Amino acid sequence: MKLRRKIAISLATIAAVTAAGAIPANAITLNGGGASFMANMMDICAAQFNRTTNYNPDKHVVSYASVGSGSGKTGYQAGTYKFGGSESAYSATAAKPADLVYVPLIAGPISIGYRLDGVLPAGSTVQLKSETVAKIFAGTITAWNDPAIVADNTVTTIKAVKKATKHGVVATIAKSGKKVNLKVTASAAALKRFKGKKIVITRTDAAKKSTSVASAAITGTMTKSVAYSKGASYAVKVGAISLGSVTVDDTLIGQTLTMPNTPIRVVYRSGTSGTTNMFANYLNKTNPTIWNKVADDDFAKSAPAALPTNGTFQSASGNDGVANLVKDTNGGITYAELSFIEERADKGVKSAAVGNNAGSFVVPTTAATSAFYAEATVEANGLVTPDYTMKAADAYLINAISFGLSGTAVTTDNAVTKTFFSYFLSQCAPKSASGAGYAALSGAILTKALAQVAKINAG
Repeated sequence: MKLRRKIAISLATIAAVTAAGAIPANAITLNGGGASFMANMMDICAAQFNRTTNYNPDKHVVSYASVGSGSGKTGYQAGTYKFGGSESAYSATAAKPADLVYVPLIAGPISIGYRLDGVLPAGSTVQLKSETVAKIFAGTITAWNDPAIVADNTVTTIKAVKKATKHGVVATIAKSGKKVNLKVTASAAALKRFKGKKIVITRTDAAKKSTSVASAAITGTMTKSVAYSKGASYAVKVGAISLGSVTVDDTLIGQTLTMPNTPIRVVYRSGTSGTTNMFANYLNKTNPTIWNKVADDDFAKSAPAALPTNGTFQSASGNDGVANLVKDTNGGITYAELSFIEERADKGVKSAAVGNNAGSFVVPTTAATSAFYAEATVEANGLVTPDYTMKAADAYLINAISFGLSGTAVTTDNAVTKTFFSYFLSQCAPKSASGAGYAALSGAILTKALAQVAKINAG
């Protein structure tokens, strides 16, 4: 992989400088390991941290091994790694450090990456509803021209949605001549909850051009009249919380594709993986009648039935491994952090557009991940609970947050980890995440993440 190869060269250069005696005697090598989901981002931030003198005056050297969340958790517990990385928490029965601190570090979309030759029109992006994704990875949809996939890729009509409501805020829409009248009302409880927040209404026209049409502090009642635009939708947000979109017209979505009669080859993560855990959690929460087991780091343990043994399901190691296997397999499909799929776009690997609760099909992007996590709950221990019922039209629902694993004990390793995690969150991610296919943390999640960092090495 090009990115990781460049970073490896950079780290080799740093090692050479270290050997030459240019690094102070009190510098340490801080080796972490774990989730491959954040490996590309961790490589970027480690390389930048190793070069900076403002945040790293002692020239400590940080490295990271992409070995998967399961190995990261056991390796950190065993002391193999000075800090760990994982998308999933330690299980209730697993051995874990007594002084454990979870630190949310980076978010990103889990792409449903596929390679499929022969789709017409050529170069089109395949759309998959959530239920279809669940059935593919359960092994009950086995061909790319299955009726369910064909239906997902046929132009469909979405009935007008004239009312959206959440947390006591109600948005309605009505057409009057050449005008569209929008009204947003808030209950007393909603006014208290969203005190100081703004109501923002964004219009997306039939050509997919978005324009803000209203932005004002929340009040008991807000009205707005705008010129009618055929086929437009109006997304309503209160602060970061989406009520969904309202429309006065029925709208057409998608395009009709001709799907080839190609067998589906499912590629899943071998071993234990936080990406697997988050993907399985999405499947369980959105399609519990199909994926009826609690999420696990092991794909086979999360699957609703024994995996097929006829070669239609294959495993590979890490996000890198599954993406490479799909690249080499016509009809292959997998789940992987977006950057690993994008790195193979010139080899025919694409990300599917996945249906969300607003009826939209959305491709994975960092903006769509941020829209999803805007409504997540941050737990007291730093872990994040997503809301898979949210109806933001621009949200992509299959995502993960990678956590750094460290401890409260006062040690030299923890002190450097604390500095590195702080640098990662406040300096590296805001500047570099989007370009690498990740979403830097913001809002309540970032506030909690920095509070978690403060616990490291605090005794």
